Amino acid sequence: MKKIILIIIIILTINLFFSKQIKTQNLTNINSDKIVNLLKTFNGFVGFEMRSLDGEKIINYNSNKLFIPASITKLFTCFSALESYNKYYTFKTKVYFDEKPTSYYRGNIYIKGFGNPVLTPLKYKYLLNAAISNNSIKKIYGNIIFDYSYYKENGFGKGWMWDDPQPQIAALNIWQENHEAFKYKTDFQLKDYITYLTTSYLQEIGINFYGEVKYDIVPNQLKPVYIHYSPTLNKILKQMLEKSDNQIAEQLFRNLGTINGTGKIDDSIEYEKNLIEKTFKTSNFILKDGCGLSMYNLLSPSLINDLIQYILNKYNSLFYDILATPYEDSTLKNRFNFTVWGKTGTLYSDSAISGILQASSGNRYIFTLIENNFPFHYSKAKEFENKILTTIYKIY
Repeated sequence: MKKIILIIIIILTINLFFSKQIKTQNLTNINSDKIVNLLKTFNGFVGFEMRSLDGEKIINYNSNKLFIPASITKLFTCFSALESYNKYYTFKTKVYFDEKPTSYYRGNIYIKGFGNPVLTPLKYKYLLNAAISNNSIKKIYGNIIFDYSYYKENGFGKGWMWDDPQPQIAALNIWQENHEAFKYKTDFQLKDYITYLTTSYLQEIGINFYGEVKYDIVPNQLKPVYIHYSPTLNKILKQMLEKSDNQIAEQLFRNLGTINGTGKIDDSIEYEKNLIEKTFKTSNFILKDGCGLSMYNLLSPSLINDLIQYILNKYNSLFYDILATPYEDSTLKNRFNFTVWGKTGTLYSDSAISGILQASSGNRYIFTLIENNFPFHYSKAKEFENKILTTIYKIY
């Protein structure tokens, strides 16, 4: 009798277990269908994928098709930088003298950039003061020579539109949070701006300059008398992702081309391509720049989520820290009243949002939503994204 009762209890327990599983699966399917039906209402080309943090795919909609990702591209720049350097890596700007410094200096001063993405005007002024004034130089009779050779190509990226705000890229560059002033400037005009800053700052710190400004390569025998270091990579990435800074992203991308190549744009493209293919075992993507301005870029929501999951698993708290959230001064500021760690993207008829969402249940999900080729202002695409993510927050 006891055995019969035990068997009945076991059977009832098993039935209850599978019944709960079926109900859970049915609810998951209902929720998934609800999101897919919302996605189908969009007037344009849309792709979406959502998965759990351990990689279980929950919703797929055109998730393996290729889309113009806009600034979602910066996630791949972040990945490439973290994998190629360490989070405490710094970028250098070096100053050289070809004669021993004296008060009345008659030698040349060389300034060489090594791709510092965040060299601000004030930091550049500090660099000049530390290198020149601190060496007791009062008057310069020689020349100031800029060495831009760390990159073999300066200027704009491949596939950038002429009327989009475009940062000028050079091995020695001044970081401006507002790039509108440099929107149409050529490489020579950018160099003119750095020349202007140099002569102005020398005057401000009390140094008379009587020579000329020239461009050449630092002689091999010279050793730097001063090295300026950028903030660490993790801080640079945080600025890049939270504010979606194009200049920082493109400088980091161009630096990749100096690791195994000569600093050409194609070297950066090839380096990142090989790194992504090796890590994610796919060649189904196109990336031609680091900031996402290029109209040639093509990525799938599935690959983007693969990348997010990879970075999250390897770098965890660092990744959460450098992504934008609604609770800080970022591209997501005040956009949601729930927790999202994300990256946005916006071009002319392209919009995207990608990252990690914490639902009302407390569960976290990796997601990517991209819209291309819509016939209205991108603000409506943002409203669509908000609707999708808010619905997910509520029902998951």
